[in-house]
Amino acid sequence: MPGCRASLVACRAAVDHRLPSDDLEERFKELDVNGDGVLTPDEFMASRDILRPGESETVRSFRNFLLESEENGPLWYRVADSTLTALGTLCFVTSVVEPKLCQAYNLNELEDFINVSFLIKFLLLAWINNFDTQWIFSGKGALDLGSCLPVLEIPARYIGGPPLARTANLLQIGRFLRLLREALPSDSSNPRRVPLGQQILAVILSLLGTIVVAATVLFSFENPVDQITFQPEASARTFEDALVYMVNVFAGRDPPWYPEKPQSKLASVVATVCAIIFVPFLIARTVELFMAPRAAQDRQMKLKASEGDGSGWHLANWVSVMKRLDTLSDAGLLSEQESRVLRRLCLRQNDMLRMLDLCYGEAESAELYASRLKELTADCCESPVEKEASSSD
Repeated sequence: MPGCRASLVACRAAVDHRLPSDDLEERFKELDVNGDGVLTPDEFMASRDILRPGESETVRSFRNFLLESEENGPLWYRVADSTLTALGTLCFVTSVVEPKLCQAYNLNELEDFINVSFLIKFLLLAWINNFDTQWIFSGKGALDLGSCLPVLEIPARYIGGPPLARTANLLQIGRFLRLLREALPSDSSNPRRVPLGQQILAVILSLLGTIVVAATVLFSFENPVDQITFQPEASARTFEDALVYMVNVFAGRDPPWYPEKPQSKLASVVATVCAIIFVPFLIARTVELFMAPRAAQDRQMKLKASEGDGSGWHLANWVSVMKRLDTLSDAGLLSEQESRVLRRLCLRQNDMLRMLDLCYGEAESAELYASRLKELTADCCESPVEKEASSSD
């Protein structure tokens, strides 16, 4: 976790959860090597090792690897997750649209393997977060859990056969929710490391993938392959019809046709809920895309103001000088013309004014400070340029 510092309260809460209260202060002092009251990234990682003394070195290294991969989100980690999600979707769509091709290449088994792997990953993430319910119901935890639900199709297939397995396919609609984790709002203590362009790409791919999966689920409900129907061919819905229907649902438009089967209507409801979930992600990332240049400019201005003029003085120091000049003017120690000249020097961040303020600004004698400022204004008024500028005011 580069650049991130754990607060004293959070660390004490974590330590208090595992240690007796008598050893709390001593253990925190042991972890805080620098003695500054907060934990650096290295100290925080060391605290995780100390608070789990029963773990082996291999388990501890694996836990830290998962933590760093999940928090930093390297490119290979996100690409692998997106690739497996797309591959599982391809297997599911093929099993519905082209069942014979799916059986020839054993795509059902490959889909089951991917679903189980996502479930294992969710359990590992819950493990490194100590199976905390707050994490499970957080943004990342909830999206990860929703994308793992297609694994329930496996027990449904063996318990209720094809009809129950087809009903469990409703859970396939949430498969692409895991990609939305990359576009979650960043925390101030843990800045987002995924570039904005990649966040928008993840949201768009997740949206398109969800539309395709929802259309596939709707097509499977409208055309069950294991049931004999005596309806004419004209009434059968094609995959293209289902795709157009879902595009209209996600776009908020009236669909060209309405489903007839009860399960199809449930699929429409689930797809509508997913479409509502996508709205804030799309709006937030789009607004951030257009506001990124302005935000970068504001950050540069704040950085320039915090850095000051290179002499150790910041903008707040000059604000204090301006207030002291106003105080002396209100007390009658400076004339109106002298105040105007000094205010102009302050706005220009004059070095001589800064020197006088450092010497006499915090002194107890305001008269001495005012007399030195009068000498400065007298010297400045001797310059034709300053005299002309002061007379113009």
